[in-house]
Amino acid sequence: MKQIGKWLTRLLKLLIILAAAGGLFSYAMFQGNFVSWFLFYSVAVLLLLMFLYALLPLGKITVDRNGLNGAQQSGSPCTVTIRIRRSLLFPFLYLAVEDIVDEELQRQLPGGALKKIFYSTASRELMYTYHVPELKRGRYRGYGIRLQTSDMFGVFTKSRFLPLADELLVYPKHHEIQGWDVYERSETETKQSLQDMVEDRTAIAGAREYEPGDRLTSLDWKASARAGKLMTKEFEEFIGRQFLVVWDNRLESDAFAGQDAYEKGIELAASIIMYAYREHLQVGMWAVGSSVVQYPVGFSEEQRRRMMAWLAQARPSPESSFVKAVQPLEQEIPDGVTLVYITARLDDSVVEQLRRLAGRQVRMVCALMDKQQENEAWETRRLEQVRSFGIQTYLLQRGSLHQESGESRRN
Repeated sequence: MKQIGKWLTRLLKLLIILAAAGGLFSYAMFQGNFVSWFLFYSVAVLLLLMFLYALLPLGKITVDRNGLNGAQQSGSPCTVTIRIRRSLLFPFLYLAVEDIVDEELQRQLPGGALKKIFYSTASRELMYTYHVPELKRGRYRGYGIRLQTSDMFGVFTKSRFLPLADELLVYPKHHEIQGWDVYERSETETKQSLQDMVEDRTAIAGAREYEPGDRLTSLDWKASARAGKLMTKEFEEFIGRQFLVVWDNRLESDAFAGQDAYEKGIELAASIIMYAYREHLQVGMWAVGSSVVQYPVGFSEEQRRRMMAWLAQARPSPESSFVKAVQPLEQEIPDGVTLVYITARLDDSVVEQLRRLAGRQVRMVCALMDKQQENEAWETRRLEQVRSFGIQTYLLQRGSLHQESGESRRN
């Protein structure tokens, strides 16, 4: 129906123009003076140009898009450049160009930023740019470039869609975590920082080839001399040197404070993953919502990329039961792992689940996103109750770890 409507509109315009030309011809025949014939021939030339325009093809056109590919971090600026190259100097009055991208990316741009109108020019290459001030995390796709032009009366319209697939992955922000004391030796009840744990000289297991980023103090000079290349010491695994990040992907409120808390939780999960890989610790992740997405505890670059890619695209799950989703998986929690539970909400069922896990001697950390004024008193009381189980508790404020009340206590 839409196509029929378009053709009827074009036909009506053409009939009106031809009727106007016929009227001018009749006027010129009756008057016979210079002005009347000048008007007729002027319109006749315009009509001839219009029909020639309808017969001429757009010609070969190639397009290129730069900037909407690869990977970036949330908050980074992004400049996208569109280039149009044409082999035939098609005499257009104007050329409307539009970049077709995901709606989520469109919402981050001012109105009309994706479109550009070029007027008649002899240049074979046309170019324009648009700018995203601060990218939000997510996966953004570019689908192609739409071109459109028409004659001066709008009767004959030429349009073309040129497919151009691009993809940009925007990872969540991650923050530096230094000296996070989540480990504790039960024999002496003394705390040990992560860096001390990694550098414990009494637990050397072997040596491996040096990689950029390894600490120079961990170099094994004897092994390096034997191998003829730099070798780094490898250390025995201690209990708690593995992380399992359990991200509660539910979101109760669509209010700004709830959405902001959700984003801070994503940033914390990303920060812990990047911290573990920087310190050569094993890490896994469970994302719990209406279903459970599992990444087993391990240490590989491919797994790190997959976890970060999931966090980049994560969206809140519908209301569901966290306990029902986690209980069948309790036996899959590796021995000696440090379970880091991150949530934007804390209800009674979750508190009971954490109590059960603490009773099984699972080492745990509970991080609650601070929703500022929306953190209700009952949520604070539940956090204190979780701490009474011997679990470290944290509030997340402005993207950094802030312990909820001084030193954590263990029973």
